[in-house]
Amino acid sequence: MIRERKTRRGRVLGALLASGVMLAGCSAIPTSGPVQGGLKDLQQVDQVYQYKPSGPIAGASQEDLVRGFVLAATSSVDDYATAREFLTSEYSSQWDPYYGVLIDEGTRPYRADSDTAGVLSLATTAKLDSAGDMLPVAPGPSMEMRFEFERVAGEWRISSAPSGIILDANTFSTIWSSHQLYFVGAGNLLVPETRWFLTRTALVTEIVGALLEGPGERMREVVRSGFPVGTSLASNSVPVVDGKARIDLTNTVLEASPAAMGEIRQQLKTSLQTVPGVTGFELSVEGTPLRPTPDEEINAPRPVTTTQAPAVMIGEEFGTVVSGEFTPWQGLGASLHDFDPEAITLSADEQAAALLGDSGVTRVDANGAILVDGRAGLLEPSIDPLGYVWTVPRADSDTLLATAPDGTATEVATPWLAGRSPAAVRLSPDGSRVAALVADGDESHVLVSGVIRDENGVPLRTVADADTKLWAAGTPRDLDWVGQLSFAALTGVGAAGKVTVGGVGLFGIERTSVPGGVHVSGGGGRSALRVLGADGDLFSPQGAGWQRSEDEIDVLAKRG
Repeated sequence: MIRERKTRRGRVLGALLASGVMLAGCSAIPTSGPVQGGLKDLQQVDQVYQYKPSGPIAGASQEDLVRGFVLAATSSVDDYATAREFLTSEYSSQWDPYYGVLIDEGTRPYRADSDTAGVLSLATTAKLDSAGDMLPVAPGPSMEMRFEFERVAGEWRISSAPSGIILDANTFSTIWSSHQLYFVGAGNLLVPETRWFLTRTALVTEIVGALLEGPGERMREVVRSGFPVGTSLASNSVPVVDGKARIDLTNTVLEASPAAMGEIRQQLKTSLQTVPGVTGFELSVEGTPLRPTPDEEINAPRPVTTTQAPAVMIGEEFGTVVSGEFTPWQGLGASLHDFDPEAITLSADEQAAALLGDSGVTRVDANGAILVDGRAGLLEPSIDPLGYVWTVPRADSDTLLATAPDGTATEVATPWLAGRSPAAVRLSPDGSRVAALVADGDESHVLVSGVIRDENGVPLRTVADADTKLWAAGTPRDLDWVGQLSFAALTGVGAAGKVTVGGVGLFGIERTSVPGGVHVSGGGGRSALRVLGADGDLFSPQGAGWQRSEDEIDVLAKRG
Protein backbone atom coordinates (compact mmCIF):
# COMPACT_ATOMS: atom_id res chain seq x y z
CA MET A 1 0.00 0.00 0.00
CA ILE A 2 1.24 3.48 -0.83
CA ARG A 3 1.07 6.27 1.72
CA GLU A 4 1.18 9.79 0.40
CA ARG A 5 3.98 11.89 1.85
CA LYS A 6 3.22 15.54 2.56
CA THR A 7 6.55 16.81 3.86
CA ARG A 8 7.40 20.49 3.87
CA ARG A 9 9.82 21.43 1.10
CA GLY A 10 12.32 22.75 3.61
CA ARG A 11 12.53 19.37 5.33
CA VAL A 12 13.02 17.61 2.00
CA LEU A 13 15.78 19.96 0.94
CA GLY A 14 17.42 19.71 4.35
CA ALA A 15 17.47 15.91 4.11
CA LEU A 16 19.01 16.10 0.66
CA LEU A 17 21.70 18.52 1.81
CA ALA A 18 22.46 16.26 4.75
CA SER A 19 22.97 13.45 2.26
CA GLY A 20 25.55 15.47 0.37
CA VAL A 21 23.32 16.54 -2.51
CA MET A 22 23.65 20.14 -3.70
CA LEU A 23 20.70 22.08 -5.09
CA ALA A 24 21.33 24.75 -7.66
CA GLY A 25 18.03 26.11 -8.94
CA CYS A 26 16.87 23.27 -11.18
CA SER A 27 16.37 19.53 -11.19
CA ALA A 28 17.15 16.52 -13.37
CA ILE A 29 15.41 13.16 -13.10
CA PRO A 30 15.24 10.67 -15.95
CA THR A 31 12.30 9.98 -18.15
CA SER A 32 11.83 8.40 -21.54
CA GLY A 33 9.30 7.77 -24.25
CA PRO A 34 6.01 9.68 -24.02
CA VAL A 35 6.98 11.25 -20.70
CA GLN A 36 9.46 13.44 -22.51
CA GLY A 37 7.45 13.59 -25.71
CA GLY A 38 10.54 12.66 -27.70
CA LEU A 39 12.42 15.60 -26.21
CA LYS A 40 15.46 13.94 -24.64
CA ASP A 41 17.70 16.61 -26.14
CA LEU A 42 16.15 19.39 -24.06
CA GLN A 43 18.69 21.17 -21.89
CA GLN A 44 18.25 20.56 -18.17
CA VAL A 45 18.80 24.19 -17.14
CA ASP A 46 15.07 24.97 -17.12
CA GLN A 47 14.24 22.61 -14.26
CA VAL A 48 13.15 23.76 -10.83
CA TYR A 49 15.86 21.87 -8.96
CA GLN A 50 19.29 20.70 -10.04
CA TYR A 51 20.93 17.93 -8.07
CA LYS A 52 24.74 18.00 -8.17
CA PRO A 53 25.91 14.80 -6.49
CA SER A 54 29.58 13.86 -6.27
CA GLY A 55 31.31 11.07 -8.14
CA PRO A 56 33.04 8.11 -6.46
CA ILE A 57 35.67 8.85 -3.84
CA ALA A 58 39.02 7.09 -3.56
CA GLY A 59 38.94 3.96 -1.42
CA ALA A 60 35.13 3.68 -1.45
CA SER A 61 33.72 0.36 -0.25
CA GLN A 62 31.24 -1.60 -2.33
CA GLU A 63 28.37 -0.34 -0.14
CA ASP A 64 29.59 3.25 -0.42
CA LEU A 65 29.76 2.80 -4.17
CA VAL A 66 26.15 1.55 -4.40
CA ARG A 67 24.78 4.33 -2.22
CA GLY A 68 26.76 6.95 -4.10
CA PHE A 69 25.54 5.56 -7.43
CA VAL A 70 21.87 5.66 -6.35
CA LEU A 71 22.32 9.24 -5.18
CA ALA A 72 24.19 10.26 -8.34
CA ALA A 73 21.34 8.93 -10.51
CA THR A 74 19.16 11.81 -9.29
CA SER A 75 21.00 13.99 -11.82
CA SER A 76 20.44 13.39 -15.53
CA VAL A 77 22.89 16.09 -16.62
CA ASP A 78 24.95 14.98 -19.63
CA ASP A 79 23.07 11.68 -19.84
CA TYR A 80 23.76 10.75 -16.19
CA ALA A 81 27.46 11.39 -16.51
CA THR A 82 28.04 11.47 -12.75
CA ALA A 83 26.20 8.18 -12.15
CA ARG A 84 28.15 6.51 -14.96
CA GLU A 85 31.40 7.37 -13.17
CA PHE A 86 30.49 4.65 -10.66
CA LEU A 87 30.32 2.03 -13.45
CA THR A 88 32.97 0.15 -15.33
CA SER A 89 33.65 1.60 -18.77
CA GLU A 90 32.16 -1.50 -20.43
CA TYR A 91 28.95 -1.44 -18.38
CA SER A 92 28.56 2.34 -18.50
CA SER A 93 27.16 2.24 -22.03
CA GLN A 94 24.82 -0.66 -21.20
CA TRP A 95 23.08 0.79 -18.12
CA ASP A 96 19.66 2.29 -19.00
CA PRO A 97 18.56 5.03 -16.57
CA TYR A 98 15.45 5.74 -18.67
CA TYR A 99 13.86 2.38 -17.89
CA GLY A 100 11.69 3.84 -15.11
CA VAL A 101 11.61 4.94 -11.47
CA LEU A 102 11.24 2.85 -8.32
CA ILE A 103 9.71 4.81 -5.45
CA ASP A 104 10.54 3.56 -1.97
CA GLU A 105 10.25 4.55 1.68
CA GLY A 106 13.92 5.51 1.86
CA THR A 107 15.18 2.77 4.18
CA ARG A 108 17.71 0.79 2.15
CA PRO A 109 19.58 -1.94 4.04
CA TYR A 110 22.62 -3.28 2.23
CA ARG A 111 24.32 -6.65 2.52
CA ALA A 112 27.25 -8.28 0.79
CA ASP A 113 26.25 -11.28 -1.30
CA SER A 114 29.77 -12.43 -2.19
CA ASP A 115 33.21 -10.93 -2.53
CA THR A 116 32.13 -9.18 -5.72
CA ALA A 117 28.35 -8.67 -5.30
CA GLY A 118 25.93 -6.96 -2.96
CA VAL A 119 22.18 -6.50 -2.50
CA LEU A 120 20.28 -3.29 -1.71
CA SER A 121 16.84 -3.94 -0.18
CA LEU A 122 14.04 -1.50 -1.01
CA ALA A 123 10.69 -1.05 0.72
CA THR A 124 9.12 -0.18 -2.63
CA THR A 125 5.72 1.50 -2.65
CA ALA A 126 5.26 2.33 -6.34
CA LYS A 127 6.89 2.23 -9.73
CA LEU A 128 6.79 4.68 -12.61
CA ASP A 129 7.17 3.32 -16.12
CA SER A 130 8.74 5.03 -19.10
CA ALA A 131 5.34 6.46 -20.13
CA GLY A 132 4.87 8.27 -16.80
CA ASP A 133 2.21 5.84 -15.56
CA MET A 134 2.40 4.97 -11.87
CA LEU A 135 1.41 1.63 -10.38
CA PRO A 136 1.43 0.70 -6.69
CA VAL A 137 3.60 -2.19 -5.56
CA ALA A 138 2.02 -4.90 -3.44
CA PRO A 139 2.94 -4.82 0.25
CA GLY A 140 5.27 -7.62 1.23
CA PRO A 141 8.95 -8.50 1.32
CA SER A 142 11.48 -5.89 0.30
CA MET A 143 12.57 -5.73 -3.32
CA GLU A 144 16.17 -6.83 -3.67
CA MET A 145 18.42 -5.02 -6.15
CA ARG A 146 21.63 -6.87 -7.01
CA PHE A 147 24.88 -5.11 -7.87
CA GLU A 148 28.13 -6.67 -9.09
CA PHE A 149 31.63 -5.16 -8.83
CA GLU A 150 35.03 -5.23 -10.46
CA ARG A 151 38.37 -3.66 -9.59
CA VAL A 152 39.45 -0.90 -11.96
CA ALA A 153 42.89 0.61 -11.32
CA GLY A 154 42.65 -0.54 -7.73
CA GLU A 155 39.17 0.94 -7.11
CA TRP A 156 35.83 -0.82 -6.98
CA ARG A 157 33.41 -0.07 -9.82
CA ILE A 158 29.92 -1.43 -10.57
CA SER A 159 29.89 -3.95 -13.42
CA SER A 160 26.17 -4.76 -13.23
CA ALA A 161 23.22 -2.80 -11.81
CA PRO A 162 19.42 -2.68 -12.23
CA SER A 163 18.11 -0.39 -14.97
CA GLY A 164 16.20 2.74 -14.01
CA ILE A 165 16.65 4.86 -10.92
CA ILE A 166 15.53 4.82 -7.28
CA LEU A 167 13.88 7.73 -5.44
CA ASP A 168 12.36 7.95 -1.99
CA ALA A 169 8.76 9.14 -1.92
CA ASN A 170 9.60 12.57 -0.50
CA THR A 171 12.17 13.35 -3.18
CA PHE A 172 9.89 12.02 -5.91
CA SER A 173 6.94 14.18 -4.79
CA THR A 174 9.19 17.24 -4.66
CA ILE A 175 10.35 17.13 -8.25
CA TRP A 176 7.61 15.20 -10.06
CA SER A 177 3.96 16.21 -10.38
CA SER A 178 0.88 14.45 -11.69
CA HIS A 179 -1.19 15.91 -14.50
CA GLN A 180 -4.20 14.67 -16.42
CA LEU A 181 -4.13 14.12 -20.17
CA TYR A 182 -7.62 14.25 -21.66
CA PHE A 183 -8.96 12.10 -24.47
CA VAL A 184 -12.48 11.50 -25.81
CA GLY A 185 -14.63 8.62 -24.62
CA ALA A 186 -18.12 7.25 -25.25
CA GLY A 187 -20.91 9.80 -25.15
CA ASN A 188 -18.45 12.47 -26.33
CA LEU A 189 -17.13 12.85 -22.78
CA LEU A 190 -13.62 13.94 -21.86
CA VAL A 191 -11.75 11.12 -20.14
CA PRO A 192 -8.51 11.75 -18.21
CA GLU A 193 -5.36 9.71 -17.82
CA THR A 194 -2.88 10.46 -15.03
CA ARG A 195 0.72 10.95 -16.11
CA TRP A 196 3.68 12.06 -14.01
CA PHE A 197 6.08 14.72 -15.29
CA LEU A 198 9.09 16.58 -14.02
CA THR A 199 8.11 19.95 -12.61
CA ARG A 200 10.00 22.31 -14.89
CA THR A 201 9.43 24.99 -17.49
CA ALA A 202 9.45 22.33 -20.22
CA LEU A 203 6.30 20.84 -18.66
CA VAL A 204 3.96 22.33 -21.27
CA THR A 205 6.08 20.87 -24.08
CA GLU A 206 6.05 17.45 -22.44
CA ILE A 207 2.28 17.46 -21.85
CA VAL A 208 1.57 18.44 -25.46
CA GLY A 209 4.06 15.81 -26.64
CA ALA A 210 2.34 13.16 -24.52
CA LEU A 211 -1.06 14.14 -25.96
CA LEU A 212 0.34 13.72 -29.46
CA GLU A 213 1.56 10.23 -28.49
CA GLY A 214 -2.05 9.29 -27.71
CA PRO A 215 -3.68 7.29 -24.90
CA GLY A 216 -1.77 4.70 -22.88
CA GLU A 217 -1.70 1.04 -23.80
CA ARG A 218 -4.63 0.03 -21.56
CA MET A 219 -6.88 2.80 -22.91
CA ARG A 220 -6.15 2.72 -26.64
CA GLU A 221 -9.35 0.82 -27.44
CA VAL A 222 -11.37 2.77 -24.88
CA VAL A 223 -10.81 6.40 -25.85
CA ARG A 224 -9.75 8.33 -28.95
CA SER A 225 -7.77 11.47 -29.73
CA GLY A 226 -8.69 14.20 -32.19
CA PHE A 227 -5.08 14.50 -33.38
CA PRO A 228 -4.51 12.74 -36.74
CA VAL A 229 -1.88 10.00 -36.59
CA GLY A 230 1.53 11.46 -37.35
CA THR A 231 0.82 14.94 -35.99
CA SER A 232 3.86 16.33 -34.20
CA LEU A 233 5.33 19.58 -33.00
CA ALA A 234 6.79 21.72 -35.77
CA SER A 235 9.43 22.99 -33.34
CA ASN A 236 11.19 21.40 -30.39
CA SER A 237 9.29 23.26 -27.70
CA VAL A 238 6.04 24.97 -26.72
CA PRO A 239 6.85 28.45 -25.40
CA VAL A 240 4.50 30.22 -23.01
CA VAL A 241 4.12 33.94 -23.71
CA ASP A 242 1.89 36.11 -21.49
CA GLY A 243 0.21 32.97 -20.20
CA LYS A 244 -0.55 31.57 -23.67
CA ALA A 245 1.03 28.30 -24.77
CA ARG A 246 2.04 28.73 -28.40
CA ILE A 247 1.58 25.30 -29.97
CA ASP A 248 2.97 25.00 -33.49
CA LEU A 249 2.05 21.71 -35.19
CA THR A 250 3.01 20.04 -38.44
CA ASN A 251 0.55 20.26 -41.34
CA THR A 252 -0.70 16.71 -40.65
CA VAL A 253 -3.16 18.28 -38.22
CA LEU A 254 -4.99 19.82 -41.21
CA GLU A 255 -6.34 16.33 -41.96
CA ALA A 256 -8.60 16.65 -38.91
CA SER A 257 -12.28 17.22 -39.55
CA PRO A 258 -14.05 20.16 -37.85
CA ALA A 259 -15.34 17.74 -35.20
CA ALA A 260 -11.84 16.38 -34.61
CA MET A 261 -10.48 19.92 -34.36
CA GLY A 262 -13.06 20.58 -31.68
CA GLU A 263 -11.76 17.54 -29.84
CA ILE A 264 -8.16 18.73 -30.21
CA ARG A 265 -8.93 22.12 -28.73
CA GLN A 266 -10.84 20.63 -25.80
CA GLN A 267 -8.06 18.09 -25.15
CA LEU A 268 -5.47 20.85 -25.06
CA LYS A 269 -7.60 23.17 -22.94
CA THR A 270 -8.34 20.60 -20.24
CA SER A 271 -4.89 18.99 -20.27
CA LEU A 272 -3.12 22.32 -19.76
CA GLN A 273 -5.50 23.78 -17.19
CA THR A 274 -3.47 22.53 -14.20
CA VAL A 275 -0.12 23.88 -15.42
CA PRO A 276 0.93 26.93 -13.37
CA GLY A 277 1.25 30.09 -15.42
CA VAL A 278 -0.76 28.80 -18.40
CA THR A 279 -4.07 30.58 -18.97
CA GLY A 280 -4.74 29.48 -22.54
CA PHE A 281 -3.15 28.42 -25.82
CA GLU A 282 -2.75 29.43 -29.45
CA LEU A 283 -2.60 26.89 -32.28
CA SER A 284 -0.62 27.30 -35.47
CA VAL A 285 0.46 25.09 -38.35
CA GLU A 286 4.12 25.55 -39.19
CA GLY A 287 3.91 29.19 -38.18
CA THR A 288 0.47 30.01 -39.62
CA PRO A 289 -2.25 30.68 -36.99
CA LEU A 290 -5.06 28.12 -36.90
CA ARG A 291 -8.24 29.92 -35.87
CA PRO A 292 -11.25 28.11 -34.38
CA THR A 293 -14.42 27.84 -36.47
CA PRO A 294 -18.06 27.63 -35.32
CA ASP A 295 -18.28 24.04 -36.63
CA GLU A 296 -15.61 22.93 -34.17
CA GLU A 297 -17.70 23.97 -31.17
CA ILE A 298 -20.99 22.35 -32.17
CA ASN A 299 -20.10 18.82 -31.06
CA ALA A 300 -17.04 19.51 -28.91
CA PRO A 301 -16.52 16.89 -26.17
CA ARG A 302 -17.72 17.95 -22.75
CA PRO A 303 -16.28 17.50 -19.26
CA VAL A 304 -17.89 15.32 -16.62
CA THR A 305 -19.42 17.08 -13.63
CA THR A 306 -19.59 14.64 -10.74
CA THR A 307 -19.88 16.28 -7.31
CA GLN A 308 -23.44 16.14 -6.01
CA ALA A 309 -25.10 16.19 -2.61
CA PRO A 310 -25.28 12.90 -0.67
CA ALA A 311 -28.60 11.10 -1.20
CA VAL A 312 -30.17 8.89 1.48
CA MET A 313 -33.33 7.09 2.45
CA ILE A 314 -34.75 7.80 5.90
CA GLY A 315 -37.83 5.77 6.71
CA GLU A 316 -40.16 6.12 3.75
CA GLU A 317 -38.53 9.27 2.37
CA PHE A 318 -35.68 9.63 -0.09
CA GLY A 319 -33.77 12.86 -0.55
CA THR A 320 -30.50 14.75 -0.16
CA VAL A 321 -28.61 15.96 2.88
CA VAL A 322 -26.96 19.38 2.65
CA SER A 323 -25.37 21.05 5.70
CA GLY A 324 -27.30 18.73 7.99
CA GLU A 325 -30.65 19.51 6.35
CA PHE A 326 -32.64 16.67 4.77
CA THR A 327 -34.66 17.63 1.68
CA PRO A 328 -37.11 14.99 0.42
CA TRP A 329 -37.35 14.42 -3.31
CA GLN A 330 -40.60 14.54 -5.20
CA GLY A 331 -41.34 12.63 -8.38
CA LEU A 332 -38.82 9.82 -8.86
CA GLY A 333 -37.61 9.94 -5.26
CA ALA A 334 -41.10 9.64 -3.82
CA SER A 335 -41.60 6.18 -5.35
CA LEU A 336 -38.32 4.51 -4.40
CA HIS A 337 -39.43 3.31 -0.96
CA ASP A 338 -42.17 1.21 -2.57
CA PHE A 339 -39.47 -1.19 -3.84
CA ASP A 340 -37.99 -1.74 -0.37
CA PRO A 341 -34.44 -1.30 -1.72
CA GLU A 342 -31.32 -2.38 0.12
CA ALA A 343 -29.15 -0.37 -2.30
CA ILE A 344 -29.86 2.61 -4.58
CA THR A 345 -27.81 3.97 -7.48
CA LEU A 346 -28.81 7.23 -9.16
CA SER A 347 -27.96 8.25 -12.71
CA ALA A 348 -25.76 11.33 -13.09
CA ASP A 349 -28.73 13.44 -14.26
CA GLU A 350 -30.91 12.09 -11.41
CA GLN A 351 -33.56 11.02 -13.91
CA ALA A 352 -33.23 7.28 -13.24
CA ALA A 353 -32.39 4.93 -10.40
CA ALA A 354 -31.28 1.31 -10.19
CA LEU A 355 -32.54 -0.44 -7.07
CA LEU A 356 -31.21 -3.66 -5.57
CA GLY A 357 -33.85 -5.65 -3.71
CA ASP A 358 -35.03 -9.18 -3.02
CA SER A 359 -36.16 -9.68 -6.62
CA GLY A 360 -32.93 -8.38 -8.18
CA VAL A 361 -32.12 -5.03 -9.79
CA THR A 362 -34.94 -2.78 -10.98
CA ARG A 363 -34.61 0.33 -13.12
CA VAL A 364 -36.97 3.17 -12.20
CA ASP A 365 -37.44 6.29 -14.33
CA ALA A 366 -40.19 8.50 -15.75
CA ASN A 367 -41.42 5.60 -17.88
CA GLY A 368 -42.00 3.34 -14.88
CA ALA A 369 -40.13 0.39 -13.41
CA ILE A 370 -38.60 -2.66 -15.09
CA LEU A 371 -36.66 -5.59 -13.64
CA VAL A 372 -33.33 -5.63 -15.51
CA ASP A 373 -31.61 -8.51 -13.69
CA GLY A 374 -33.36 -11.08 -11.52
CA ARG A 375 -30.33 -13.21 -10.62
CA ALA A 376 -29.56 -13.96 -6.99
CA GLY A 377 -26.53 -12.58 -5.17
CA LEU A 378 -26.21 -9.38 -7.20
CA LEU A 379 -23.88 -6.59 -6.13
CA GLU A 380 -24.95 -2.95 -6.05
CA PRO A 381 -25.60 -1.80 -9.63
CA SER A 382 -23.97 1.05 -11.58
CA ILE A 383 -25.53 3.42 -14.12
CA ASP A 384 -23.17 4.82 -16.75
CA PRO A 385 -23.55 8.21 -18.52
CA LEU A 386 -25.24 6.54 -21.50
CA GLY A 387 -27.95 5.13 -19.23
CA TYR A 388 -26.79 1.50 -19.11
CA VAL A 389 -27.46 -0.32 -15.83
CA TRP A 390 -24.54 -2.60 -14.97
CA THR A 391 -25.09 -5.69 -12.84
CA VAL A 392 -23.04 -8.68 -11.73
CA PRO A 393 -23.41 -11.46 -9.14
CA ARG A 394 -20.68 -11.68 -6.53
CA ALA A 395 -20.13 -15.40 -7.15
CA ASP A 396 -20.15 -15.28 -10.98
CA SER A 397 -18.29 -12.14 -11.95
CA ASP A 398 -16.52 -13.03 -15.20
CA THR A 399 -19.35 -11.42 -17.19
CA LEU A 400 -21.15 -8.15 -16.47
CA LEU A 401 -24.64 -7.43 -17.77
CA ALA A 402 -25.18 -3.96 -19.25
CA THR A 403 -28.85 -3.11 -19.82
CA ALA A 404 -29.74 -0.11 -22.00
CA PRO A 405 -32.65 2.23 -21.20
CA ASP A 406 -34.76 0.40 -23.81
CA GLY A 407 -34.20 -2.91 -22.01
CA THR A 408 -31.63 -4.35 -24.43
CA ALA A 409 -29.11 -6.37 -22.44
CA THR A 410 -25.47 -6.94 -23.46
CA GLU A 411 -23.09 -9.39 -21.83
CA VAL A 412 -19.69 -7.79 -21.24
CA ALA A 413 -16.81 -10.18 -20.66
CA THR A 414 -14.50 -9.44 -17.73
CA PRO A 415 -11.94 -12.27 -17.87
CA TRP A 416 -9.77 -10.60 -15.20
CA LEU A 417 -12.55 -11.19 -12.65
CA ALA A 418 -12.89 -14.90 -13.38
CA GLY A 419 -12.67 -16.97 -10.22
CA ARG A 420 -12.95 -13.96 -7.93
CA SER A 421 -15.77 -12.90 -5.62
CA PRO A 422 -15.65 -9.09 -5.60
CA ALA A 423 -17.25 -7.09 -2.81
CA ALA A 424 -18.10 -4.29 -5.25
CA VAL A 425 -17.86 -3.55 -8.98
CA ARG A 426 -18.30 0.07 -10.07
CA LEU A 427 -18.25 2.02 -13.36
CA SER A 428 -16.33 5.31 -13.37
CA PRO A 429 -18.37 8.54 -13.74
CA ASP A 430 -17.42 8.77 -17.44
CA GLY A 431 -18.16 5.08 -18.10
CA SER A 432 -14.67 4.43 -19.44
CA ARG A 433 -13.35 2.27 -16.60
CA VAL A 434 -14.62 -0.43 -14.30
CA ALA A 435 -13.17 -1.02 -10.84
CA ALA A 436 -13.55 -4.05 -8.57
CA LEU A 437 -12.70 -4.44 -4.90
CA VAL A 438 -11.45 -7.98 -4.26
CA ALA A 439 -9.83 -9.93 -1.46
CA ASP A 440 -6.14 -10.80 -1.39
CA GLY A 441 -5.65 -13.02 1.62
CA ASP A 442 -6.26 -10.86 4.68
CA GLU A 443 -5.94 -7.69 2.59
CA SER A 444 -7.78 -6.11 -0.32
CA HIS A 445 -6.94 -4.51 -3.62
CA VAL A 446 -8.72 -2.56 -6.35
CA LEU A 447 -8.51 -3.78 -9.94
CA VAL A 448 -9.23 -1.35 -12.78
CA SER A 449 -9.82 -2.12 -16.45
CA GLY A 450 -11.12 -0.17 -19.45
CA VAL A 451 -14.57 -0.53 -21.06
CA ILE A 452 -14.50 -0.99 -24.84
CA ARG A 453 -17.59 0.16 -26.77
CA ASP A 454 -18.66 0.46 -30.39
CA GLU A 455 -19.15 3.76 -32.20
CA ASN A 456 -22.66 4.08 -30.73
CA GLY A 457 -21.48 3.56 -27.17
CA VAL A 458 -22.77 0.00 -26.85
CA PRO A 459 -20.47 -1.92 -24.46
CA LEU A 460 -18.58 -4.76 -26.14
CA ARG A 461 -16.05 -6.02 -23.59
CA THR A 462 -13.51 -4.83 -21.11
CA VAL A 463 -9.78 -4.69 -21.71
CA ALA A 464 -8.55 -8.26 -21.25
CA ASP A 465 -6.30 -7.41 -18.31
CA ALA A 466 -6.71 -5.22 -15.25
CA ASP A 467 -4.15 -3.37 -13.19
CA THR A 468 -4.06 -3.22 -9.41
CA LYS A 469 -4.41 0.49 -8.63
CA LEU A 470 -4.67 0.28 -4.84
CA TRP A 471 -3.71 -2.02 -1.99
CA ALA A 472 -5.61 -1.67 1.29
CA ALA A 473 -5.41 -3.30 4.68
CA GLY A 474 -8.40 -5.36 5.80
CA THR A 475 -11.11 -7.43 4.16
CA PRO A 476 -13.15 -5.91 1.31
CA ARG A 477 -16.50 -4.29 2.12
CA ASP A 478 -17.40 -1.60 -0.41
CA LEU A 479 -16.06 0.64 -3.17
CA ASP A 480 -17.13 3.78 -5.00
CA TRP A 481 -15.59 6.31 -7.37
CA VAL A 482 -14.83 9.73 -5.88
CA GLY A 483 -14.08 11.27 -9.29
CA GLN A 484 -13.13 10.21 -12.79
CA LEU A 485 -9.77 8.87 -11.61
CA SER A 486 -10.02 8.40 -7.85
CA PHE A 487 -12.01 6.00 -5.69
CA ALA A 488 -12.59 5.14 -2.04
CA ALA A 489 -12.18 1.55 -0.84
CA LEU A 490 -13.89 0.54 2.41
CA THR A 491 -12.31 -2.45 4.13
CA GLY A 492 -12.98 -4.19 7.41
CA VAL A 493 -10.38 -4.07 10.17
CA GLY A 494 -12.07 -5.71 13.13
CA ALA A 495 -15.46 -4.07 13.68
CA ALA A 496 -14.32 -0.81 12.10
CA GLY A 497 -14.45 0.24 8.48
CA LYS A 498 -11.20 1.64 7.08
CA VAL A 499 -11.30 4.03 4.13
CA THR A 500 -8.37 4.20 1.71
CA VAL A 501 -8.57 6.72 -1.12
CA GLY A 502 -6.57 5.91 -4.24
CA GLY A 503 -6.89 6.09 -7.97
CA VAL A 504 -5.50 5.66 -11.45
CA GLY A 505 -1.88 6.81 -11.34
CA LEU A 506 -2.28 8.30 -7.86
CA PHE A 507 -0.79 7.62 -4.46
CA GLY A 508 -3.10 5.93 -1.97
CA ILE A 509 -4.04 7.74 1.24
CA GLU A 510 -5.18 5.89 4.34
CA ARG A 511 -7.86 7.70 6.32
CA THR A 512 -8.83 6.96 9.91
CA SER A 513 -11.38 4.21 10.59
CA VAL A 514 -15.14 4.67 10.74
CA PRO A 515 -16.94 2.85 13.60
CA GLY A 516 -18.95 0.03 12.07
CA GLY A 517 -18.55 1.37 8.52
CA VAL A 518 -20.32 -0.87 6.00
CA HIS A 519 -21.11 1.26 2.91
CA VAL A 520 -19.34 4.10 1.11
CA SER A 521 -20.58 6.65 -1.42
CA GLY A 522 -18.10 8.79 -3.37
CA GLY A 523 -20.54 11.41 -4.61
CA GLY A 524 -18.03 12.61 -7.17
CA GLY A 525 -15.71 14.50 -4.83
CA ARG A 526 -14.16 14.59 -1.37
CA SER A 527 -16.83 16.95 -0.03
CA ALA A 528 -19.56 14.46 -0.94
CA LEU A 529 -17.74 11.35 0.35
CA ARG A 530 -19.85 9.58 2.96
CA VAL A 531 -19.66 6.34 4.95
CA LEU A 532 -22.69 4.59 6.46
CA GLY A 533 -22.30 2.72 9.72
CA ALA A 534 -24.05 -0.52 10.57
CA ASP A 535 -26.36 1.30 13.03
CA GLY A 536 -27.50 3.89 10.49
CA ASP A 537 -25.02 6.61 11.40
CA LEU A 538 -23.74 8.70 8.50
CA PHE A 539 -20.15 9.95 8.60
CA SER A 540 -18.57 12.76 6.56
CA PRO A 541 -14.88 13.69 6.26
CA GLN A 542 -13.46 16.12 8.78
CA GLY A 543 -9.73 16.78 8.47
CA ALA A 544 -8.02 13.40 8.50
CA GLY A 545 -10.92 11.84 10.40
CA TRP A 546 -14.69 11.50 10.28
CA GLN A 547 -17.63 13.33 11.81
CA ARG A 548 -21.04 11.79 12.53
CA SER A 549 -23.42 14.01 10.55
CA GLU A 550 -26.74 12.12 10.53
CA ASP A 551 -28.34 9.06 12.10
CA GLU A 552 -31.21 6.68 11.39
CA ILE A 553 -30.16 6.38 7.74
CA ASP A 554 -31.61 3.29 6.06
CA VAL A 555 -29.87 3.49 2.67
CA LEU A 556 -26.91 5.56 1.45
CA ALA A 557 -27.25 5.95 -2.32
CA LYS A 558 -24.44 5.88 -4.87
CA ARG A 559 -24.31 7.93 -8.05
CA GLY A 560 -23.40 6.48 -11.43
